Amino acid sequence: MLITMKIFQRVVPIIFFSIRLAFGQDHSINFDGNNDYILVPDHATLDLTQNYTLEAWIFPESFSWLGGIISKYQTSAANGYMLRLTHQSPYTGLGFDELVTSTGILNSSQWYHIAAVKNGGSRKLYVNGIEYNISGSALNVSANSDPLRIGSDYSGRFFDGRIDEVRIWNVAREQDDIIATMDTVLSGSEPGLVAYYTFNEGSGIILHDQTGNGHSGTLVGSPSWALGYTLSGLLGDVNFDEGLNVYDAVMLVAIMLELEDGNEFQLYACDTNQDGAIDIEDVVLLMQWILDMDTIGRDQISNVQYYQDKRSIVIESNGGVAGFQVQLSESVLVSDINLPSGWGWRQNGATCVAYSMDGSSLPDVFTITLERSTTVEHLKLAGWGSKAIHAQQVPLPNSFELNVGPNPFNPGCTITFTLSNEINIDLDVYNLKGQYITSIIGGRLKEGSHQLYWSPSNLSSGAYFIHLSDGNTSQIEKILYLK
Repeated sequence: MLITMKIFQRVVPIIFFSIRLAFGQDHSINFDGNNDYILVPDHATLDLTQNYTLEAWIFPESFSWLGGIISKYQTSAANGYMLRLTHQSPYTGLGFDELVTSTGILNSSQWYHIAAVKNGGSRKLYVNGIEYNISGSALNVSANSDPLRIGSDYSGRFFDGRIDEVRIWNVAREQDDIIATMDTVLSGSEPGLVAYYTFNEGSGIILHDQTGNGHSGTLVGSPSWALGYTLSGLLGDVNFDEGLNVYDAVMLVAIMLELEDGNEFQLYACDTNQDGAIDIEDVVLLMQWILDMDTIGRDQISNVQYYQDKRSIVIESNGGVAGFQVQLSESVLVSDINLPSGWGWRQNGATCVAYSMDGSSLPDVFTITLERSTTVEHLKLAGWGSKAIHAQQVPLPNSFELNVGPNPFNPGCTITFTLSNEINIDLDVYNLKGQYITSIIGGRLKEGSHQLYWSPSNLSSGAYFIHLSDGNTSQIEKILYLK
């Protein structure tokens, strides 16, 4: 799977691939940055000179000057290979055979997959499957008698943090191949794999080589066994910082809207409800986790409908809506949307997503105003602690023929409407946030034309909605009151 894979087609909530969950990295080793490392005895098959690939999952806690990750480095001649952290102002990044990243690319307390590839005279460095530029004068690597070290370069250059899933290859791996396997447990018999450490022993002082080549290592100093990189604990952690926060929600929405590409780990983490689709349900569930919400007692939505009146989309629900996604027939900007203050909003072309970031819900009647008329192709709303509901469009009640004038008005306006039959109606006023203000009239009215004069006495100047409904269909008019 390529990192550039798109997961949505115009936000239709279907993902056209399956994610392989073959993960077994339950443990790692935590290095203290002082004197901890793993020592693997020297062997001719570990003397890589022409083509090789070094891979690992790392969780740095801090950055020393040069914190070794994987190295077979002879200090006197400096002719071995090495992959290490760098902390040489003004950048914090990675170094590979004395080539270094030019800008800061790493943060502490976050998992990264790193891969360093030598192909003849060229070298490439990948972080989470993405290639980063490196510069400098590369080592002239040759065979040496030094042991292989994990968690250290050589004396005094120790890694501070956790390391997991170390793989050493005698071939130059392609980017696509790295991405395709960095999230899967290997068999150990893959062509070109020289040494492979899963770190899943969980105890003891021996780190076993899973290839059968006998390159097992010994823990030196006092490194400790710790939890490793495992997807089972990463649902919702889209930015891989081992915590759930609003940044994960923002990134989830960005990936959902194709504003950002997501790698395979991020796609897995985005699917919080594990239903194989990434949509508004995943966003709402993630916010519930972030807010540590108890959804018991929350009003559950069971009925949602919408209708379009010129440029307005009027959404009506009977419960606590925590988020929604809408797909328009074309890219049209939203000119007026009055979400509650604690809500987030993102739009990419014809796709729009709104979600609560503070636990608040949408009002039962909510209106979106577009810059011009278009068609809603799909509208899906999710409630707190419940499955999402696809909203059904209801036709505009042509028989209502609601009109308000003058508009703007002061001190009053005339409201006219026509009923095709005798029915019970409610004529109410809402503010721009969809909150109920007052009732103008309510009850059973006869067929025919109706006209009344309304002069508000306790409203402040501003825009409002006149909402006419018979319980099944509605019509709305936006008005401006000037005091």
